[in-house]
This record gives sequence, structure tokens and C-alpha cells, in this order.
Amino acid sequence: MGRPPPRISWYSGNTLVDASDGDSDIPKVRENELYLPLTRDNAAALSCRASNTKLAPPLVASLEIELYLPAYNVSIHWVSGTADGVLQVGKPAVVKCTARGSYPQPDLSWWLDHRHLTQHSNQSWTNSSRTAESYLKLNPAVGDNGATLACVATNPVMAPSRGSKADVLTLNVTYSPILEVSKIGFGKQNEVVEVDSLHLECEVKANPPILQVYWYFNDSLIKPGDIWGKNVSSQVLYVLEATREHTGRYACAAANSVGETRSETISITVFYPPECSNRGIRLVKETLSCNLKALPAPDTYFWHVQPAGFEPQNLTTGSHILPLDQINGPLSDFLKATCSGNNGISYQEVPCEKTFSFEHLRPQQPQQCDLAYEYGEFHIRCVPVENATYYEVSVWRLSTSNSSLVLEKRASMGFGTGQAMAQGGSWLVRAGLGEMGAGDEAGALACNRYGCSRALLLRPTENLLQAASPPWWHLNKDVGIAIGAVVAVILFVITTIFAIRLARRPRNKPAAPVIQVLQLDDVARNFLDNVAEHKIRGSSTIRPSSTVYSDGSCESLASSLERRRKQFWDRWEPPPPDVTLTLHRESAV
Repeated sequence: MGRPPPRISWYSGNTLVDASDGDSDIPKVRENELYLPLTRDNAAALSCRASNTKLAPPLVASLEIELYLPAYNVSIHWVSGTADGVLQVGKPAVVKCTARGSYPQPDLSWWLDHRHLTQHSNQSWTNSSRTAESYLKLNPAVGDNGATLACVATNPVMAPSRGSKADVLTLNVTYSPILEVSKIGFGKQNEVVEVDSLHLECEVKANPPILQVYWYFNDSLIKPGDIWGKNVSSQVLYVLEATREHTGRYACAAANSVGETRSETISITVFYPPECSNRGIRLVKETLSCNLKALPAPDTYFWHVQPAGFEPQNLTTGSHILPLDQINGPLSDFLKATCSGNNGISYQEVPCEKTFSFEHLRPQQPQQCDLAYEYGEFHIRCVPVENATYYEVSVWRLSTSNSSLVLEKRASMGFGTGQAMAQGGSWLVRAGLGEMGAGDEAGALACNRYGCSRALLLRPTENLLQAASPPWWHLNKDVGIAIGAVVAVILFVITTIFAIRLARRPRNKPAAPVIQVLQLDDVARNFLDNVAEHKIRGSSTIRPSSTVYSDGSCESLASSLERRRKQFWDRWEPPPPDVTLTLHRESAV
């Protein structure tokens, strides 16, 4: 109030914001209500000034205003560690966030793809300029490429929707290529069957992009041609028909402006069906071994074996070995064997084949043998031989012409441990040989299912032969019985003949001479004609000729005999009653 009435004006700081007058309900009183939206521009102290004359200063009433303000500017700037804002993996960078115009001091926070980063430097505040600053040390990773980095200024006394402001930038993180090799197609990741295709892909992740891809096989650079084809410098390595030569370790490599990288290796195994190795079928001791090349290793083996002169046999085993004791039939000659396998990939097309002789599996020749004469016959005794299951003995007799040895007999040798031990000896196998003479030989052989060894030949010594030859009066029991029987028969025949002759002899007159007419050959006749005198005795012998008689020869023979008998009888006593000239009795006269 005043006279004249005052004029009322409002100032924001020194800026006039309202000068309108207004009446009030009180007489001579003026009032002015200020309706002023508070902004960042009129956030200074408000003053109400009333003045009605220039002669006196206006009356002033001031009002201090505390206006909460959000930051009006937030900005991010790279301080170090970048090249034109480009980051690189492995190189740390420092970034600065500045927020201006906030009241009171704002809170500055860092966010990386909505991930709150708490590791940053202390925040600073300048009240006069209402400026807040924050620094962040960033270690960029590959995954940060393309991520958003944000700095958010939040007024703590205001609602976040009204008191927050942020600055955001997209990170450009460069790095050398990141590579990974993978197999494309059916089947397991690291396996392929022979003749099937092999398809490998090199997955590349790089910033900046790569220009070319290289492939490595077992750490050696793959070059066009040979087993690889022409296209070996793209992200795909394609082999139309894989072979076992493609089994190995694969890797790809690529480069960009940051650097060159080689991927981790991937091992590829090429499976193939069984086939014979260089060794094929082998005989190890008493076991057949089927040696095959296959991947994976065969789990089933098929055997076809045929001993010499025997029926073939088909056997299936789960192992590459076949013991000989599973084969039926003799193995003393040859064995024809074939084998093949199956490993789940395929059956073997061409089986392994080989023919075996088992001579080396036969026992060694017996070495510790001797001959003895006991129990009325010769014996051979030997120490057992390793790997022998039975023994044979052979006896060789000297032929009648004394020019060669002839096999007399072959027999088995038995085990006589009980008798040998009773005698205090160490011989374990023995056989009886019967009789042996000078020049005879006895052979001992050690045998098993694979055949017999060479024979050890023994010839009895002179001392042994003398010990085996008793004096002539020490006859063998069987020989003595045989001789006694012959003598008895002869005595019986002589006695019988003598009795018959006595019974037939005349008792009253002497018997007439008996002259036997013989047909003589030229030799006998010449002998009789040329010999002057002959003492004729009973049982004289003249070589006989034919049994056919002729008349002329009989008469001549009779006259000659008569003449010679007379001469003989004239000189000596009368002839005995029975005179016999015998070579071959033809008839009696």
C-alpha cells in the first residue's frame, strides 16, 4: 500500500519476469501473484519489488529457490587406448563420461550391453559449473565387438524417469580371426567311412574380415592336387571319396589386419574294411594268428582250415588267434588255412591264405637212450623228450645178403617208471626188441600229433651180443622142447622100421639078394665104367636123373653090375643078404 499506490514487479535474479499489477480486496492495497514455470533459466532467486516513486528505492522481498535439475548433457569421450575410436582385443582403453547441469550432483554409472560395470574410477563434481566426471578403464573382449557402452547420469532426488540422462556408443573391437573346424554330414563328428565323402567347414569370426582361408593336414599346409583336389583355399574342404590316407588331424588358418590365427585341430578317422597285412597268417608256437589291417579292428574272424587228407572245417572266433587243438584231424603233414574278418564296416573281400608244415613242432630226436639185454631179450630205454606225447621203436635186421637193413618191426614204447625206479634208474620209456644180431639196429623216435622226430639208431656192441649168446648147452626152453620132439620122432621111426624088417626076414633060409635096377645118367655110367673096384655099401649115393626106363640101358646096366659083383665076390666073402645101390629108388627087383 502507499500513496500513490505502488507498482509490483517480479524478478528472477535480475531478470523481470512479471510487472502486472493487481487489486486486492483490501482498500489501497495492491497485490501481484506470480505464476512462473520454473526452468533451468529462471532457477535464480525470486524477488518482489514495489515502487511508487523514483525518489525512494523500491521495497524488495526476495525468495531463495532450490531447483532440482537433471543433467542436460552427458557425453562419452575416449581418453586413450584407441585408434580413431577403434578398440583392439588385449589392449586396455580409458573412456571419460561428463554430465553437466545437474543439481544436485548426479550419480554416474557405466553399462555395457545392459551389464552394470562397477569397476570404474572415482567420480568428481564441480559445483560452480555443475559438472560431474567419471573415468572407466575398459579391457575389450571379442564379445564386446558391437556392444553398446552407456554412461547414465541420474539425479538422486528425482524420479529416474525425469532425472536420468545417458550417452551411448557402439564399440568397434578388432581381433584376429577366431576359427573352428567342424565336419558336416551324417555320422559321428570325427568319423567317416572309406569311399564316402569328407566335408569339413572352417567357421570364421573376425574383425576386420579375413581375405583367405588355408587348410592344414597333420601340421602341413594342404596344396592343390594330389588327394585333395583343387579347391583348398575356401572355408570348405571337400573330399569326394575319402581313403585311409585322409585319416589325420585337420586345421584351418586365416588372417586379417590384426593378425593370423590357426584353429584347433580336429581328428578325422577313416574307417575301412579288413584286409590282409604283410604278415598274413602266422604260426606262433601252437597257435595260428590272423593279422589283418582294419579300422576299427575286426570283432569277428572266420577260419577255413583243412588238414592234409581231411575234410575242411569252418570255425568262427572272436579273436585273431586259433589254437591248433581246436582243429580236428592229424597235423603231421600239412595244413591249408584261410582267415578273414568283419569289423562292422564290411566283410573282408579277399581272405588271407597260407599252407603250414608242423615239422618244427615235432619233438627233438631222443638223445639219452641205451640198449640192454634183460629178461631174455634186448630192450631199448630212453629218457622222455620234451613236447613228446608217445614214442615208437623200430628194429632193422641185416638182410641175408648182408648188404642192407630191412625193417623188421615197428612198435610203441611204453612208460615204465615203476620198474625203472625199482632198479634205481632214471629211464622212463622202454620197449622190448626181441633178438638182435651183429649189424642189426634199433631206432627210437619221439612223437606227438605233429609227427615223429628223426630216429636215434643204436647197434648192439660185441660185449652185449656175447652176453645175449649163451653156450650151446644152454638151450632155450622152446628150442630144447622142439629138439627133444624131433629126436623122439626119429627114434620112433627107426624102431618101427627095424621091427618091420625083423618081422619080414625069413627064418630058415637066407634071403635072396635084392638088386635095385636104376636108370643111370651118363655121368654115373662113366663113373662105373672107369672105376676098377668099388666098395659097395648100403646107402651109397649117386646123382639121379630121370625116372623113365629104357630096355637097352637096363640090359647093359644089369650085365655090368653082374660082372662087377662076381669080381667083388670072388675076392671077398659072399655078399650080404641085402645089397642096395641107392641114389633115387625107382623099383625093387
